[in-house]
Amino acid sequence: MSLNLSQPLEWKKSLFATTPAAAAELAMLNDLQGNILKGHGRHFTSNIFVKFSKGMQKSARKFMASIGHDVTTALDQLTGAEAHNLSGTDAGTFVATMLSAKGYDAIGCMKPGDGAFQAGMGARSLNDPPVTQWDSEYRDVHAMILVGTSDGTWRDNERAAMTARIAATKGAVELLGFVDGNAIFNSDKRGIEHFGYVDGRSQPLALKEDVDHAHSNGGIDQWDPSIPVSQLLVKDPNGKLDVSFGSYFVFRKLEQNVRGFKSHENELADTLDIEAKANGGAHTPVGERAGASVVGRFENGTPATLSATEIPLIAQSDDAVQNNFDYRDDRKGFKCPFAGHIRKSNPRSDTGAGSTESKKRLMGRRGITYGVRTDDPNDGKIDNKPTGGVGLLFMAYQASLEDQFEFTQISWVNNVKFSQPLVNPGIDTGIDPVIGQVTADSTVGQVYPLNWNTGPSSKPFDFHGFVTMRGGEYLFAPSISFLKGL
Repeated sequence: MSLNLSQPLEWKKSLFATTPAAAAELAMLNDLQGNILKGHGRHFTSNIFVKFSKGMQKSARKFMASIGHDVTTALDQLTGAEAHNLSGTDAGTFVATMLSAKGYDAIGCMKPGDGAFQAGMGARSLNDPPVTQWDSEYRDVHAMILVGTSDGTWRDNERAAMTARIAATKGAVELLGFVDGNAIFNSDKRGIEHFGYVDGRSQPLALKEDVDHAHSNGGIDQWDPSIPVSQLLVKDPNGKLDVSFGSYFVFRKLEQNVRGFKSHENELADTLDIEAKANGGAHTPVGERAGASVVGRFENGTPATLSATEIPLIAQSDDAVQNNFDYRDDRKGFKCPFAGHIRKSNPRSDTGAGSTESKKRLMGRRGITYGVRTDDPNDGKIDNKPTGGVGLLFMAYQASLEDQFEFTQISWVNNVKFSQPLVNPGIDTGIDPVIGQVTADSTVGQVYPLNWNTGPSSKPFDFHGFVTMRGGEYLFAPSISFLKGL
């Protein structure tokens, strides 16, 4: 059997297995873990971290094999989501699992070959805090189990059942800890992150059905989000089938200082207004455009490169419209600054090779917010905002950690010279103001437009430090046949 991974997968056609290619796709989807090709969609999750004890390899393998029988296949996830969309039927509990390089060593199995994976996140040059400063449960992870449900109490029960199974191994598998994800939404019922901005837009699409939907629901003529399946999948070296695939997985716990971020947004707006007044000429008060310049979108998702103000979103289809754009009409960064988070992490048309270069770095992002809020993230207040204890569980699948996550983080997000502005020659762009991390000699100040679309750019303004990496790891989501065979 052979697969064509050089294009998006038309998964519904594979259901009938009427051709050898379709039969191969169907077999692959039955052996592939869910959540890789498309997000699982549950709003309540638990990431459970474990370590395998020395001298108890057989019991640890038996435990992982049992988890393999619970893992949700890609096929079951996709058909379950389809049933939910048609009838509202709950697709049930979602389960996935991943192993670190240390985990593979501990159970005596061949490791996948990505160099970054084998080294582990803590050994990579990402400007992260030292491992000794990470939360303790992320310092020596061997495996992660992800559980997702549509209800918080249901999630808690599933987590309790899983931790009981870990305890039943009698020391072969040690529970390091867990962190719960709780999706949050704005008044438009769109998912947001804790700073209050609509999140999860601009996902790469590896399924033909999703590409067709985007094409008919806002267009893809400015930005085509389709990617080949090969951008997410790699052959599983331990798989039992010719079509056994897995995916490299990034987990990072990112704590957010919401009060500090929102306060700094106001300070930036005031600073830009003062500079504009001193510069002379007509000027519209910056207001919420300050935050939109930092993030690259207004709170409701309106891209800063498309509008000077927030455009009300009415229909669900508006979400697709808001992703069909690039930066060809914003060459000087007077609409969305070059340092704006979504421009810095996905520069689209800014790269020398155009959108092709930007697209090949994209990952299947599957993050979810963590922590509990008692305030409204979009109420415009500051004093009631949390300074910690909330944040994002960044999770992403990809075919290459080095070429996708690490390239994005090192060459774009943390690189003060990317992309070099075409205005104010010689002034560095600065780091990503949201997730950028500095070194001792980093130039962190970014420049922002004083007036939308006409400029000029501001003096460098330091916006960073409101997201703290609390720990993480590189893992691999193996094929289900490998897990069951343990």
